[in-house]
Amino acid sequence: MNGLGKDDNIELRATTEMESEPPGPFEPMLVEAPDMTGKTSHIVRRSSSAVITDETVGMRQRRHTRERSYESLNYARMLNRSYNSTFIHAGKDKIKQLDAYKYSLEGYKWVCCGLIGLGTAASAFFIDYCVDKLATWKFNTVIKSYCVPGASGCSAFQAYITMLAFNIFYVLIAANMVVFIAQCALGSGIPEIKCFLNGIRHPGWLNAKTMAVKVIGVLFSVGATMPIGKEGPMIHSGAIWGAGLPQTLFGGALVGKGKSSLYFNNDRAKRDFVSAGAAAGVAAAFGSPIGGVLFSLEEGCSFWSQALTWRVFFCSMSSLFMLNFLTSGILNHDKPGGGWGKLASGGMIDFGRFQDEDTSANNHINLYDMFDLVFFILMGIGGGLFGGLWNWLQTKLTIYRMRRTGFTKPWMVAEACMFCFLNTTIMFVITFNGKCVKKLHNSTYLQAYLGELATEDFDCAEGEFNDMGSLTFNTLENSIRNIFHEEADFSYVNLFLFFAGMFVTSCWTYGLFIPSGLFVPSLATGAAYGRIVGQLVHTFKPSANVGVYALVGAASFLGGVVRMTISLTVIMVEATDNVIFSFPIMLALLCAKWVGDHFNVGIYDIHIHLKKIPMLEESAENIARRLLVNDVMTSNVVCVPAVIRVSSLVAILEESSHNGFPVVEEYIDREGHKKKRLLGLILRYQVIVLLKSKVWGHKLANGSTTQPLLEHKEFVKDYRHHRKDNIEDVFNSARDFPTFAEQENLFMDVSHYMDLDPITVQPESTVIRLYTIFRGLGLRHMMVVDKEFCVVGIITRHELTEHKFEHAGEHVDQLQLDTYKRVVTDMEGVDGKVYEGDDDEPLLHV
Repeated sequence: MNGLGKDDNIELRATTEMESEPPGPFEPMLVEAPDMTGKTSHIVRRSSSAVITDETVGMRQRRHTRERSYESLNYARMLNRSYNSTFIHAGKDKIKQLDAYKYSLEGYKWVCCGLIGLGTAASAFFIDYCVDKLATWKFNTVIKSYCVPGASGCSAFQAYITMLAFNIFYVLIAANMVVFIAQCALGSGIPEIKCFLNGIRHPGWLNAKTMAVKVIGVLFSVGATMPIGKEGPMIHSGAIWGAGLPQTLFGGALVGKGKSSLYFNNDRAKRDFVSAGAAAGVAAAFGSPIGGVLFSLEEGCSFWSQALTWRVFFCSMSSLFMLNFLTSGILNHDKPGGGWGKLASGGMIDFGRFQDEDTSANNHINLYDMFDLVFFILMGIGGGLFGGLWNWLQTKLTIYRMRRTGFTKPWMVAEACMFCFLNTTIMFVITFNGKCVKKLHNSTYLQAYLGELATEDFDCAEGEFNDMGSLTFNTLENSIRNIFHEEADFSYVNLFLFFAGMFVTSCWTYGLFIPSGLFVPSLATGAAYGRIVGQLVHTFKPSANVGVYALVGAASFLGGVVRMTISLTVIMVEATDNVIFSFPIMLALLCAKWVGDHFNVGIYDIHIHLKKIPMLEESAENIARRLLVNDVMTSNVVCVPAVIRVSSLVAILEESSHNGFPVVEEYIDREGHKKKRLLGLILRYQVIVLLKSKVWGHKLANGSTTQPLLEHKEFVKDYRHHRKDNIEDVFNSARDFPTFAEQENLFMDVSHYMDLDPITVQPESTVIRLYTIFRGLGLRHMMVVDKEFCVVGIITRHELTEHKFEHAGEHVDQLQLDTYKRVVTDMEGVDGKVYEGDDDEPLLHV
């Protein structure tokens, strides 16, 4: 990973590593199986008289929690005999019904996308509305405490204490909710969305509790004037709407008891709706439906299709419509041209429209020219340098947080409060360093688009404003609009102080245990940087538009941090409502990305790497180009026969954390060796479904069983709940579950429910080919088979990580070195000389 050296790689224990348990009364070993680290663990069957202590239970729970914290998703369609009997081998009447069902299913998809957009917009409006009320209440109270009516003078200290009390109170609410209720709600949530769309699942990423904490926490965090944005949490909330709403409505909980559950109860459908929800979040945050689609495509999704494009766009459009509808009726009802149904507003972030006409003379104004493009390129380079430095500092800070011992929950809350204290103190102090500047914002043209700029007039005469106060004593969105559109020059010292303060505080904030976004703080930091450059250029080029320079600076700094290009260009253009800025923004973003990529990667990818999440990038590491499948595969595999004793199956589930088991047929080859021919693959949660449904019976003489047949719709329903189940849940849900002695006489035939055609690869294949197939198809497991189709290994996502490639490469290098030494030793004569071979043939191929 670029930008992360050896010192930055934290040595954390693998999430799939097994712990040894205290010795207990075990029966003889059943199977030998590896853990994900390649070590062999013994799968044993516990006797009925075994005593499970609280210590053992606690250890097992901790082990399962750690091992299953990151679980792979399966985006490939699994075809079994149950599926074939429902869809493929159905009669003519059944096929006609299925054809009609396809049209209704397509309608369900569009309805879900529309509802996801509406729900995301409602969440975004709630956040923005509450943030505005909380900030207004706070700032009005602080201003009143600054100059109390009837007092002899103004007390800055009293205003400071009031503001500090408000901010710490807000942060306490947000931090406590995150730390004690849902820690997955911290940060922006965009790295987690990227990982889910790449094929990785974590139990807390996309659930209702996380969304509730995210929504409530971010409005208090932003209300505390912390250097954070609410756009990332809006995107995360949209993804949670996409993950939960379709499966709740059509996946079995409400109206999906029938055929619709066959489509909605799988990882593939959930992935598509999460993509739509993320795009709807961008549309709601910036009023940019096209930018939302491109964001999902460029930054989020690893899998895309043309049909998905239209549904995602419809979801973004629905989100923008709902947001405009709520804004027009609730926020703009008392404004000219406002009222329910007056759909004229943009998203939650509105940068305002830049003046490109002189209405008095009806002349067009050039916002930039060829001369300005040179500075835009230089600003893009500077944005890449600043963004790379910001990412480097944030990486070091995150590593320090991860390595720090004694990082308890109270300390997590205390750090957030401590930073709030420092941030409030710094911003309050530098506010009074402000310079009184005469207001030049009198254009009726701009007033129609912006309203009155939120400029503050601390100790300034009428018609003047405090330039620093308008930046610090404000919400970040208002600060950005002031930098973009205020015609009066800001003090260079104050602009630099604001830039440096935002640079440091936003870097520190990202990683605190509060919901936070990166977009708005980065835009505010870059806007100050661009405004400084713009005012400098304006001194020798009076026609230069300082607001345009601030806009390009904001885009370049944000691009240097997150390394987005296409989607960010469209988002900025749609947010400013002027397509004329597309070219300078594209120019600056490309330069920022090229320069920044020379030092490190985007901040989202950095955090994914630091958390050791096994995300599969678009292409494999260079070291993988000289590796074969047998260099990285796990050789010892837990296999199950097609007909297996229930007691043995329960023992495997109890003592193994694997999520997939090859179904094999054992036979003896001509040389007398026992082989395991691959028949199919069955997943862990599918076995649990069969156990909970009591699909077992007695074994007959011909090898079959008397078990009942479970229909496919019953096999896939309640998918969301079965993914969370473990073997203990099976025991708890069925009081009449057979005892150990009864399990010995019961058998289960899994051949009817296993995947009949799992993707396979041979040991001699290249890892590059393996990586391309695995990632392109969105697989969870890939079987490694020999020429006789016998299982010799298994590939999961963990075998395709950078760490695994490096370890395998070192092993291959050592083997080559040992081979070289052995050959050279064999070629040495008694006198110590090396005997030469033929001139036409080298002695050794390395």
